[in-house]
Amino acid sequence: MNRLHETQTEAQRTIAKHVGAYPMWISGEVDESRWDDLVRKFSELYETDISASARQWRKRRNACCAHLIGAPLPRGKIRWILMVTADGEGEVKRRERLRDAHDARMVWGDYMLVRATRASALGGGTRWTWFLAPHVEHREARYLAKVAQTAATHRQPSQLSAFADTLLKRPLHSGVRQQVARMLRRAQRVWMKHAKGMPWPGPDPGALPHIGRYRQVIAPQG
Repeated sequence: MNRLHETQTEAQRTIAKHVGAYPMWISGEVDESRWDDLVRKFSELYETDISASARQWRKRRNACCAHLIGAPLPRGKIRWILMVTADGEGEVKRRERLRDAHDARMVWGDYMLVRATRASALGGGTRWTWFLAPHVEHREARYLAKVAQTAATHRQPSQLSAFADTLLKRPLHSGVRQQVARMLRRAQRVWMKHAKGMPWPGPDPGALPHIGRYRQVIAPQG
């Protein structure tokens, strides 16, 4: 599969869908003008363009398979990732310095892909989902708490609601949604301490929308 998505969020969905079977990876960025060359190179070397039935044929013969996934960035760049099956041998494993998503987390801009444990109330088990990278989460959480204190002290709730809106414009994958809810709960505590009874102007941390349901916008990707 060679697939260039229109948005980073769509690419993230595809990556999360396939990482269980294709956990080996490398990634990079390329100029838009070089994307077709990259597709041609990986198709010729690693057969990323073959059909599903051809991939099954390769697997039966202990040969690995690969997918190439990309999405546009600002300033004429494309972010890409090459995903490879753990089982089987092939040219891609001899040529490339592949990482394993179980040990070296896939990073996509501000986000990283994690195999997380699902709450028992939701059926238990594990699933792959995207989280904000730790440094991004800490940066956003600190800033939101600062905005909550300033907005409450000066009685300017629109300052807080405006920044909360930017958080909800991120792709709210399950992991990201958990992190944003945690940030909002912390900001609520700061707000209540300084707002002198003024109602919380932000979203309910316990009722955040799922990915793609808040607003039809291109999410910040970093």
